[in-house]
Amino acid sequence: MLNKKFIIFLICLLVYPLPVLAHNFISKIGFYDGMSHPVLGLDHFLAMISVGIVSAQIGGRAIWTVPSTFVIIMTIGGLFGFLLIIEEFYFVEVGIILSVILLGFGISIEKKIPTKLIMVFVGIFGLFHGTAHGLEIPAAANPILFVLGFICGTSALHLFGVAIGYFSIKTAISSILLRLTGITFAAYGIYLLYGTF
Repeated sequence: MLNKKFIIFLICLLVYPLPVLAHNFISKIGFYDGMSHPVLGLDHFLAMISVGIVSAQIGGRAIWTVPSTFVIIMTIGGLFGFLLIIEEFYFVEVGIILSVILLGFGISIEKKIPTKLIMVFVGIFGLFHGTAHGLEIPAAANPILFVLGFICGTSALHLFGVAIGYFSIKTAISSILLRLTGITFAAYGIYLLYGTF
C-alpha cells in the first residue's frame, strides 16, 4: 500500500508543471519564445528565408555577408526596440511588409541587383525586424535569452534559405520555380500591405 508521503509527492509532481503549461509558446518568457517570433510569424519567416535565397543566388562571399549583415543590424534594431517606451510603431510593421515584397522581387529577378545595394536594403530590413523583436522584449522574463532566441531563429531561417537557393539554382526548371516563389512572396507582401491601410 502506498504511504501518504508518496501520494503527496506524486500529486505535487503532477500539479507543479501546470503553471508552466499556462504559458503558451509565444508568451515571451525566454529563448524559445524569442525563437518563435521570426519562425512563427509568416511575414518574418518569408523575409528571413528570402535573405538566404538572395544571398545564395548572388553566390561567393554574399552567401555569408548578406545574412550576417541582416543579423547584426537586426540585433542593433532589437536594442533600439527594447529602449523604446511605446508598445509599437506602425512604420515598423510597414517596413517588415516592404521587406517581404522587395526581397520577393529580388528573388524573382535573380542576380540583377548589385551586391552592395542588396546589403544596404538587407541592413534596413534588419533594422525593422530587429525593432519589432525588441518591442517584444520588455514583457520577457529573461531578455537575454529572448534576444539569443530571435538571433538563432533568424540565423536558422537564413541557412534554410541559403540551402533552398543553392540547390534551386542548379537546374533551369528549379531556377524558374524559385523565381515564381519570389513573385509569390512579393504578392503575399502586397496583400499584407493592402490590409494595413
